[in-house]
Amino acid sequence: MPPPSTDSKHSRTEIRLLHNVIDSTTPDRLRAVLKGLSATSPANVACIQGELMLKPGALKRHWSTVDLGDLDDADDSDEPEDRSEDSGSVVESDYSDAQTNAPTRRQRFEICKQCDEEYKVLLNDRWSCVWHPGELEVDWEGGFWADHEENIHGEIDNQDMREVYPEGFMYTCCDELGSADGCKTSRHRPNRAKRAKKS
Repeated sequence: MPPPSTDSKHSRTEIRLLHNVIDSTTPDRLRAVLKGLSATSPANVACIQGELMLKPGALKRHWSTVDLGDLDDADDSDEPEDRSEDSGSVVESDYSDAQTNAPTRRQRFEICKQCDEEYKVLLNDRWSCVWHPGELEVDWEGGFWADHEENIHGEIDNQDMREVYPEGFMYTCCDELGSADGCKTSRHRPNRAKRAKKS
């Protein structure tokens, strides 16, 4: 969001207090507030759309300025659907912003299904996402768990332990420890399932 204008009717203290409240509010509550604001006035809808959505055709126009020659060097293991997404060919239609029958707007930000990070749709090149295509498995031979007694310290093979002790796990794709940077670099891929759950 843009910084508050200098001619604002609210004092800096009021704005700072509001920012503190926003920072401490749950994501679900913030979603409810935004949905409520979008139902109260066209100006609110326009403001929220401007922050969270692209205009129809924006991604297609962006792709038209990108050198698609770089895509020839893309990893050959990409699935066909991923390749078409890389080229921009099926990402957005041929409609322009001026057409009344243009398709609906597209999200400005997405969550990547590979690295689970948020990314900007217009700033997504083939080097944007660093990730592991494999699974994390317990590294029983590395010695990290030598002093860990599951009946005393708890189960090793669970998601919490993977997050707290990544160095005790190895990726099946590259045999690197769980704390290692990704072994594959590509474009971010939108997690369509997460998007559907939030709507």
